[in-house]
Amino acid sequence: MQSKSQITTKIKKWVEAALELSSNYTGFALPITRLTSIKSLCKVDAQARSDLSSDIAAEQFALYLSKRILQQAKDAMCPDSLTKEEWDVHKSLMTHAIAQMESFLESPTPDKTQSFWGYLKQINQLQGDNYRRVHGTTIHFVRSGYLLKLEYAICCFIKPEFDYYAYRLAREYTECYAPTYGTGLTPASVPMLLEVAEFWCQYYFEQSLDEKFPRLMQEIHASCTPL
Repeated sequence: MQSKSQITTKIKKWVEAALELSSNYTGFALPITRLTSIKSLCKVDAQARSDLSSDIAAEQFALYLSKRILQQAKDAMCPDSLTKEEWDVHKSLMTHAIAQMESFLESPTPDKTQSFWGYLKQINQLQGDNYRRVHGTTIHFVRSGYLLKLEYAICCFIKPEFDYYAYRLAREYTECYAPTYGTGLTPASVPMLLEVAEFWCQYYFEQSLDEKFPRLMQEIHASCTPL
């Protein structure tokens, strides 16, 4: 069992990473593996949240990020790789899947569980079967990063490795690339990284990051990088 102080330490490390990245950062991208502690937060002993089981933490996290990913999609232009009609189908699928997540959390049933498998099938069809060998490894080149994140979110509801998929979801959500920094957590990752930290802070402590880590958050808010 993890203590509240251990949970605090995990979340604080993300906030400290956000501060480091937002303070005129000039180094290489921070390792995305800093987010692996999400797996342990998904499986904290039930005594830490006596009213919820550990898999529900992953499910609520998946819903939380899915809503933000959908908003990103709504705010974005249609990708060059998709027609407007295809883009509308992708956003419609995300909207319906999120509604199903909300319904499942209110009252889980076998029928609702089965519907998630149907959504995964639709995602697989929309992503296509573009598999290539790269450096001896078979890689699936997907058509939509939004649908890839949705796939990981859905897996948090139906796969026994829910903690792994919660980590993969957070990784896809926060990871960025820029020639200056490389791939990983970059200054552009800061808003998303703070959103991840905000969820877990609210979940375990019912406090915002500003309330839990006032000094660190004040420094971030005062930095040059807009949040």
